[in-house]
Amino acid sequence: MATSANSYLQVTELDFEEIRTNLKSYLSTQSQFQDYDFEGSAMAVLLDVLSYNTHYNAYYINMLANEMFLDTSQQRDSVVSHAKLVGYTPVSAIGATANVTVTFSGVSPVTAQFTIPKNSKFTTTIDDIQYTYVTPQAYTVTNSSNTFSRSITIKEGLPLTHRFTVNDANPQRFVLPNENVDVSSISVRVQESAADTTVTEFTRATNVSQVFSTTPVYFVEEAYDLKYEIIFGSGSLGKSLKNGNIIIIDYLVCNGDATNGATTFSIDDLTGITEPYTTATIATNSNAIGGRPAETIDSIKFNAPRFYQTQNRAVVDNDYQRILLAENSDLQSVIAFGGELASPPVYGKVYVAVKPFGEQFATATRKQQLRESILNRVPLAIDPVFIDPDYTYLIPSVTTYYSASQTVVSTGAIETQILNSIRDFSTNNLERFGNRLRYSRFVRALDNTQNGSILNNDATINIQKRFVPNTNLAERVTLNFNNPLRASTLTSSQFTLNGFQASLDDDGNGNVRIYRFNESKQKVFINDNAGTIDYTNGTVIINAFRPSAYSGIEMKVTVIPNRLDVIPIREQILIMDVNDAKVTLVGETR
Repeated sequence: MATSANSYLQVTELDFEEIRTNLKSYLSTQSQFQDYDFEGSAMAVLLDVLSYNTHYNAYYINMLANEMFLDTSQQRDSVVSHAKLVGYTPVSAIGATANVTVTFSGVSPVTAQFTIPKNSKFTTTIDDIQYTYVTPQAYTVTNSSNTFSRSITIKEGLPLTHRFTVNDANPQRFVLPNENVDVSSISVRVQESAADTTVTEFTRATNVSQVFSTTPVYFVEEAYDLKYEIIFGSGSLGKSLKNGNIIIIDYLVCNGDATNGATTFSIDDLTGITEPYTTATIATNSNAIGGRPAETIDSIKFNAPRFYQTQNRAVVDNDYQRILLAENSDLQSVIAFGGELASPPVYGKVYVAVKPFGEQFATATRKQQLRESILNRVPLAIDPVFIDPDYTYLIPSVTTYYSASQTVVSTGAIETQILNSIRDFSTNNLERFGNRLRYSRFVRALDNTQNGSILNNDATINIQKRFVPNTNLAERVTLNFNNPLRASTLTSSQFTLNGFQASLDDDGNGNVRIYRFNESKQKVFINDNAGTIDYTNGTVIINAFRPSAYSGIEMKVTVIPNRLDVIPIREQILIMDVNDAKVTLVGETR
């Protein structure tokens, strides 16, 4: 019997040594083991075994319990399984896309047109590794004054085809056996049987409210080990498969973001073209963009519950963001706001601004596609309008103090490191809707530049708007900085007006002026009331502005904000321009 108050086994500890100590303490209170040497006998081995077994099971059960919930899961398969319960499919790896022009010579002039088939191959080489690009669809090349040329989009990825045969006696899962499948490239066809070659095209289901018992659709889910599974309807929700059906799945296996920025492409295989030609040349119109790896575990944990909140309808502003980001992997950032918040207010509309990966603006065609994809999920009285982001550029001027006695690198190398830190800060902390400039974090990022000789940094931030003026017609130009501005700090790039090289400034009293310099380098005002500046709301208006020429490809108007932090609103995006940044180095010998 127990002879001490400590006759109960303590079960709150999970560490091996503490479990062993508790077991030893418990046994020592039992009358059968009084005066027993627990360390100098075989009992010590038994205590070790019991403690190890208890510790092992406690750890296992703890890990198992973690995997039961989305928030605490660590294994990707567990996270994906929980996301599946709320109808969320993780975004797959996406191959980069580029736009090129292919020109053919030696084609018979009597040819009206011919086709570049789907999956015609091109290549690019990065760091001595060759990557395959293909045409995601067929393109028609037409005869234009005996010139055969066509601008086409090519997509990174290796084309593969996988076939499954439906066997009711031996049911199987239709899992694609490769990682890094680009889900957006999947196409599914179902052949009736080996004897009947009739083929039905199946499309991916994105809105179950439009799927009926005979609708030929398929569903995509991440299965296990980053592999994707194709699922077909049951006959009540989507057309069901029949015994003997042959499933033909075409898809691309891509390399994510590995080829982003590729500029040079070569023709690899155009053997699918039936029309004779002598040579084919290729020219790059836009570099490769949009490639990205598969969605991370942390991203799935964040997006899945928020996707569930939308219930596949777009009512509040966050619904638009979640639906568009979940269904369009080429979009980096999305914001939506009611027309009542616009300036001026417009009721009955929702404005949606999108920023693609690697690009500042989406094309008009892409915006129309996005609008059509969401139109059937908005209230009847609401008209969604897709608009471009409004970019505000931040121009930093940095003074870097470094220890001249400790550094072993040149001042040029230090300057490059600071510029790289500015670029990285912009990429990681800005360049998305709603991301504001936190001045203290920016300076901290500069201080943390990987160079032990940097002592500290001082930084000032100018904000800048850019626009292309009309040189043919006088127009009113409105620039919305949307932040309080410091008086008497407005400057601009040069432009030509009335035959003079002119610039803009403000008088500190809310007036925008146009001036030039005379031979004595003194300001001469061409128009001292050319517009207005609202220092509180950050709005600059230039009236009837019509320069005959301007420097560069666009005009730049720069001003100093009245506070250190810069806050964007609505469709505004902040971006730091490293090309205009100024870095001054000060060496200290103390």
